[in-house]
Amino acid sequence: MAKSGPQTYPGASLSHWYQNAYAGDAMETNTIVWHSTEGTSLPTYSGGAIAPNLTAVPNWGKKRLDWYQHFGFDTSARALVNRAGGVETNTLNVCQVEIVGTCDPATHKRWGSTPHLYMPELPDWAIRDLAAFARWAHDEHGVPLSSGVTFKAYPASYGSNGVRMNGGEWMAFSGHCGHQHVPENDHGDPGALPMAAILAAAGKSSNSSGGSSSSGSSSTAQPKVSLAHVVAAARKDPSAPQGHVTYRAEVLVVEHALAAEGLLSSKYVDGSFGTRSISAYARWQRSTAGGGYTGTAADGIPGSASLKRLGARHGFTVTP
Repeated sequence: MAKSGPQTYPGASLSHWYQNAYAGDAMETNTIVWHSTEGTSLPTYSGGAIAPNLTAVPNWGKKRLDWYQHFGFDTSARALVNRAGGVETNTLNVCQVEIVGTCDPATHKRWGSTPHLYMPELPDWAIRDLAAFARWAHDEHGVPLSSGVTFKAYPASYGSNGVRMNGGEWMAFSGHCGHQHVPENDHGDPGALPMAAILAAAGKSSNSSGGSSSSGSSSTAQPKVSLAHVVAAARKDPSAPQGHVTYRAEVLVVEHALAAEGLLSSKYVDGSFGTRSISAYARWQRSTAGGGYTGTAADGIPGSASLKRLGARHGFTVTP
């Protein structure tokens, strides 16, 4: 298969290039699979035997991600399990990116003051540089700036997690997903990666630090959620017949964010702001990230401040 477009990400180091030892298969990539390394430095990947296409390493002094490339963009990497007799994983038109850091809250706590990236709480500069890569992959290779899957928080994202694709879904997928979504695998990384925020940032600009491209001009607008609409849904949907939806599209944005926070099971992400969504939102309101509200201020009915906090973490804008 002929490869099209540039095969190395601008600025990426080739000091840990493994394609000479493991040739891989030629592909036309349409999917990015995101991983977290669960470490604080560039892994050895057993000499390339289990390496992804690229690794993003935090540079704390310069507040940027330093990129290392191990295989060409359109060459299959080796970081996914691929079981005999099942669907293809590594070779199914996917580029794999490992982010040095952790998605595990227990590891995050144990590492304490040691500088590290924690996937649910990435700094702005990390989101910026991940978005720059996503934009480059879109502009140069046509990888959609979309996801459509829920990034569940670890450890709920491990194993049979309710968001892992089956073979047919995997073969039809294009865009951005995580290791936790790939069939035949059980890993839960990269946990609650703020994918919506990364893709929203990628849609805003085609020229960010860590790589640039001017060959594409399309953009992805940040989703908008009306506070009045989701409040109306939260007041009406729970008492309505099962499955009733008031403002499905906007409620789905909120529910995906709650699921990514580990507060709502993916099976209840259905666009209906029912009792499960009310309970999940109340837990968000009580959380530190959601504002630390108590009593009637944490009743599960969205308020402006808590909804804006959720939007800031998951890439949507709140309107009146």
